[in-house]
Amino acid sequence: MPLEIDIPLSEGAPLPFFDMQVSLEAVTYTLQFRWNVRASAWYMDVLDETGATYITPGLKLVADWPLGAYRFDHQPPGAFAVVDSAGEGQDPDDVSLGVRHKLVYFASTELGL
Repeated sequence: MPLEIDIPLSEGAPLPFFDMQVSLEAVTYTLQFRWNVRASAWYMDVLDETGATYITPGLKLVADWPLGAYRFDHQPPGAFAVVDSAGEGQDPDDVSLGVRHKLVYFASTELGL
């Protein structure tokens, strides 16, 4: 597994709520994304293999900062981050997620965990 992987999000204006499955360090997780109009922000939940148990609830997607500074049981061992490809450090808006803003995952081996 590469030390840093891009999570393949749809390009273009994403739906205000969508989910996807991704394999991270030999475990399949479901990532749920939702746009919060009031907060003008994207949030991500990470679910276990059964899709029934929330592992990491309500991570706000902010640019250029490791997501989930607080560790939860059974969450992926590495770390997620949102990268602003324009280099301006702006958080993703309702149309930039998957276009200007990329979601990446850093493997635990890269982080020394």
